[in-house]
Amino acid sequence: MYVLVDRSLEDALVREGATVVARYPAFVLARADAAPAGLPAGSAEVLSDPAISVHGTRVEIPEGVFELGDAPHTLVRFAGPVAPEWKDALAAAGAEVLFWAPRFGACLRLPEGMDAAALREALPFVVGARPYTEELCSRGLEEQAEHVRQRTGLPGDLYDLVCFSREDRARVETELAAMGIPVLGSSSSKIRVQFDGDPATLRDLVGVKLVDPARAPVLLQSVAAPAAPASGLAAALGLAGPDGGWRSDLTGRGQTVAVADTGLDRGATDDATLHPDFRGRVRALRSWPVNPSWAPFTTRPGSDDGPADRNSGHGTHVAGLAVGSGRVSGGEHRGAAPEAELVFQSIEQHTEIRPAHAARIPTGFYLSGRPLDLRQLFREAREQGARIHVNSWGDPAGGRYTDDCYEADLFLRDNPDAVVLFAAGNDGCDRDGNRVADEGTLYAPASAKNVVAVGATEGPMAGTRALWGGMDATGQRFRNPADRADPVSGETDRLAMFSSAGPTVDGRIKPDVCAPGTNLAAPRSGACSARGWGLASPLPHYMLNGGTSMSNGVAGGFVALLRQAWEAHRGSAPSGAALKALLVLGALPVARRDGRGEEPRSAAGWGRIHFAASAPRQPERVVRLEDDPAAALGSGEVRDFRVAVRRPGALRAVLAWYDAPGETLVNDLDLCLIAPDGRRVWGNHPAGSAGVPDRRNPVEVLHLPDAAPGEYVLRVTGANVPAGPQPFALALFHPAAPGFALPVGWVRGIGDATTRRLAAAGIATADRLAALDERELGERCGMRGRTLAALRERLVVIERAAALRPSPRVPRGLTLAQVTTPGLPAPAGLAPEEWRQVASDLSPLASALQPASLRKVRLGDLFGAAA
Repeated sequence: MYVLVDRSLEDALVREGATVVARYPAFVLARADAAPAGLPAGSAEVLSDPAISVHGTRVEIPEGVFELGDAPHTLVRFAGPVAPEWKDALAAAGAEVLFWAPRFGACLRLPEGMDAAALREALPFVVGARPYTEELCSRGLEEQAEHVRQRTGLPGDLYDLVCFSREDRARVETELAAMGIPVLGSSSSKIRVQFDGDPATLRDLVGVKLVDPARAPVLLQSVAAPAAPASGLAAALGLAGPDGGWRSDLTGRGQTVAVADTGLDRGATDDATLHPDFRGRVRALRSWPVNPSWAPFTTRPGSDDGPADRNSGHGTHVAGLAVGSGRVSGGEHRGAAPEAELVFQSIEQHTEIRPAHAARIPTGFYLSGRPLDLRQLFREAREQGARIHVNSWGDPAGGRYTDDCYEADLFLRDNPDAVVLFAAGNDGCDRDGNRVADEGTLYAPASAKNVVAVGATEGPMAGTRALWGGMDATGQRFRNPADRADPVSGETDRLAMFSSAGPTVDGRIKPDVCAPGTNLAAPRSGACSARGWGLASPLPHYMLNGGTSMSNGVAGGFVALLRQAWEAHRGSAPSGAALKALLVLGALPVARRDGRGEEPRSAAGWGRIHFAASAPRQPERVVRLEDDPAAALGSGEVRDFRVAVRRPGALRAVLAWYDAPGETLVNDLDLCLIAPDGRRVWGNHPAGSAGVPDRRNPVEVLHLPDAAPGEYVLRVTGANVPAGPQPFALALFHPAAPGFALPVGWVRGIGDATTRRLAAAGIATADRLAALDERELGERCGMRGRTLAALRERLVVIERAAALRPSPRVPRGLTLAQVTTPGLPAPAGLAPEEWRQVASDLSPLASALQPASLRKVRLGDLFGAAA
């Protein structure tokens, strides 16, 4: 067997008879005849599972079994985490990695003539091999194919072939033509074909990686009774100003949000035609014609009815919730980011269906303009400046990982500055009546690893006439009478019952977050007569609607505000993974409908988005963001982040990264908190539980509700990073130190010019300066290297001095110069030893301040009002 242990325990491991196979910066991999018995509990991980994951299917490769067969590609299992030198050895041997197969495996294209003996000699870290055969070229979606066809109308003889590369795709297309199999469309490494034979014929083609039934997206809308309009969205999102309205300092200015949906209003951008809530801010508006893959069953292939929102008004409403200005309503029905620019991609087309297919899929409006490869949508929007992409549609995949998931993950992996949001779906139900959402109703690509999947909570409107029972005429979907009698909105901390639930098929936590999604007012398309859930005043410009589509629109605008705030704070925009981490960092709990605690993560993810805890500046806690692409990790590498907690309170940290595409976690990072007493707590476990490392999720959360003062360490480890190095983002907050509002110019080493520059940037006091992270300190102060390190040390000294709590008998009116003067007698009523202790405690502070300031700093400045 193979075992992983900390590097510090290598000698103890060897003494027990183990043989070291590989060394990594943080741990060693060894082979042993039995599990080590003499090591500290929890310090060793035995790698006993002989299986790897191939497209989500568990495939066993026993150790010592090398069966290459006559297949053109080979699956291998490695001894443990993929070390950089192993990848070098693979390349030197001429073995090409076609895809990684977690946890420790890969599919290889071996050089011609390499047999099992040559493989074992050239690659000793490979412990077993077997052929990559035809039956493995599938994600196992066939069992769900008929369900998808019933929902989307696609015929059953359409298949998507995913090839290993563009070159393989070209060769496969040539072979398909020779076989008389029509190619309906292709993009990058993907081909859509019409074929009524055995799909094994397609999977057997050399160069084909995967073959699965074709799938199509549907809009995510819900149905409920109409209700009267109301506001309150700002408060629900933590964005209310002092007057209860929206904050005026965050509007999305400078941000660009893309929305791919049904269409935008009347389909024009001129001021005379476009809904006033969007005027002057539509950067691009494009209609995507009917995709060629629809050719077999439409009478007008390639037709284009333009970008107008002609059927449901869905796209206009979603875009309005994201970036609408609320101009016609006097700001009442504004979206989350009313000054952000909009890139709109209209992918809905009126599609005329051939008579032979009309029984299954009648002529009507479909998302038939959607490209075969989703990356085409994302890339076009990116070229127009959008870094936030909102998609309120999906495939009823039941939490499965599809081609769309792969393409979304790959795009984000290649474009780390982007955020892509998908609605979780509206198939949520509670068929057993236990008042908890049934699992397994999540849509794709919301089930992708790197996207932000958004579920829905209730909207803020109170007193609505619509009830949850009214959305379930048969009484089978929401079975509990108490829920059926509840209004569909009014309690923003509760889950909307239609919101689709995870987890994903491989057990990942989805959705990621939730946002309000019922009875929301937003712009109504002028190109159709749709009323949504009802009209909203002033008529006819607005309507109410609900669904995870709406919550997703809200979340898209929210991300724009988050990006705006942190870009202003840091001077540069955070990465997409950092924004995802910040969303999770600030999320508040979603309450169970029966009042018994919180909704499970499978239903509500990490909670409901709320700006207050995601904001860069907060009065009572320090918010810190580590987002350095150069800090990427390989297998076994470690990054430590020290956190000084000066007073009791909540400590929360979120690690997020954009993983390599694939059905399960490919690059596995671990988040661990090391407490002052040495106790270790791993990410994604309940508070108070140490847990074990998470092996499924590319988001890990640590939360200590009552962290005691002390020096903590947040450790990020590359547990296994075959497709590395892996960048990551770490967001955290912890209680702010007691205030020490000393003028920043009193700190030693900060001159008059720096003081003026900091004051212009809003940094006038030492506590404000200490709240900045290392990079921000350097940028704001213009300091580097040892000078910056010295400044940080002085700020820490001041912070610690402010945290002291000397006896109330110490006069607060004394100056620091008086306290630290050698031989000064103790004040009346104070014991000499107590006075000496105060002087000793404060002497480091004296060396951290300008000499001239010592006569100005009174103890009351540090410890409160003068005695």
